[in-house]
Amino acid sequence: MKEKHLEFWLSWNNNAEKLRLPVLPPKLSVKMGHTYHDIDLVSVGESTIIGEPQLKEYSFSSLWPEMYDPGLCDYVGFPSPEEFVATIERWKNTGWPIRFIVTGSKINTAATIRDFSYDWDGFDIEYSLSLKEYQFIHLESVKVNIVFQAPSGKWKPLPAQKSEKDTSKKKKGKRPDTKAAKVSSTKEKSSKEKLVDKYLARGKPKLK
Repeated sequence: MKEKHLEFWLSWNNNAEKLRLPVLPPKLSVKMGHTYHDIDLVSVGESTIIGEPQLKEYSFSSLWPEMYDPGLCDYVGFPSPEEFVATIERWKNTGWPIRFIVTGSKINTAATIRDFSYDWDGFDIEYSLSLKEYQFIHLESVKVNIVFQAPSGKWKPLPAQKSEKDTSKKKKGKRPDTKAAKVSSTKEKSSKEKLVDKYLARGKPKLK
């Protein structure tokens, strides 16, 4: 039987920083969920609508030793346990996903660090790490051309409206119509002349 040589790799920022686990985890747990919606239908009863598959979750536990042990470790020259913990915490706090790769398998995915816990005895670290698959979302901008059609016919400008402020000013300074005043004065004068002529036509009064 051919044996598989597995390597667990964690990397960040397109392999700008990466970690290889010195001790292989004894097992890797993978959780594959799915969304479901249960509904009640009249005359049918309960039914299920199958949704979309959920992102995969990975979890494993292992040991990060202080010193190299040929019967336990896969390679020489790995970082110290303190450096390993500091690196995981820093990656998690950047808000960026990491990449999780297991050579010899189909696991090669971007992931987010969901949970990280460890026990330290002053030398070696026993840790547990939980990851969740990360899906990149690409938003595309779409150009929309909106054509405005002018209505048929010609536009007629509205007559200029006078403001109430201007109207009130004109009302205060408005003078009477000169022509109307002249006519009124002429009529008044002609009536007076007729009275005078009528009085003179009577002649002088006779003295008794």
